[in-house]
Amino acid sequence: MSHANARTNLFARRLIVERVAAGWPPAHVAEQLGISRATVYKWLRRYAEGGEAALADRSSRPHRMPARTTKKVEQKVL
Repeated sequence: MSHANARTNLFARRLIVERVAAGWPPAHVAEQLGISRATVYKWLRRYAEGGEAALADRSSRPHRMPARTTKKVEQKVL
């Protein structure tokens, strides 16, 4: 299942990689799929770094939250 806000799904990400590998210019791939060139390059970079597995959906949860409410306050609210 794709991320709710994702402009591409796994199929489209594979298509990006396949088309560029087949010689399509990234700008044409972006135009055909209705996405930006930056998005095409992002998925190409991720594929180069991690292969097929890197095309999978990721969590959009932040890695850290420095201003997160403390557990003590959270429990009081609940």
